[in-house]
Amino acid sequence: MGDSQPISGRYSGPRGARSSKSEAVPHFSRRTGTRFSKWEAVPILLLVGASLAWADPPAAVMEVFRGVSEALANRDADAFLDQFDRQMPEYEKLRDEIRELVGVAQEIGSTIDVITDEGDEQKRTLELDWLLKIDTDEPRRQIVKCQVEKQGKKWKITRLEPVEFFRK
Repeated sequence: MGDSQPISGRYSGPRGARSSKSEAVPHFSRRTGTRFSKWEAVPILLLVGASLAWADPPAAVMEVFRGVSEALANRDADAFLDQFDRQMPEYEKLRDEIRELVGVAQEIGSTIDVITDEGDEQKRTLELDWLLKIDTDEPRRQIVKCQVEKQGKKWKITRLEPVEFFRK
């Protein structure tokens, strides 16, 4: 064993050595046993913070958009509209556009990528890169802005613009 030090906690040099306040005190990572100084940890913490800022929206929010996309693929207007708050601005217009679209389209494909996501556990604002393919028409692609809010245990879309994106 000799002068080996434990992996966790603070390392202060060989047994019996004195440490001055001015010297950097290395720390150890519990998982890897890797030694790094407190100043070397700063970039790691910044990277962790940045990765959290770029993290995907919560799974429950993404489930709303998965439901919307599946409803379009299945040409199911009711399942599509179930993902929306009926009090949403322009809900009636959206309802009419979707019912017309699924009534005349034979095939609808939809791809949704999240560009931005901001908010908390109750309300989120997102920008979506939405690609919509209807029958043999040229695909439509637009940045769609929306807001989702948690209502009870479910997330609902409470704002979507432009609603005209879904016009046949």
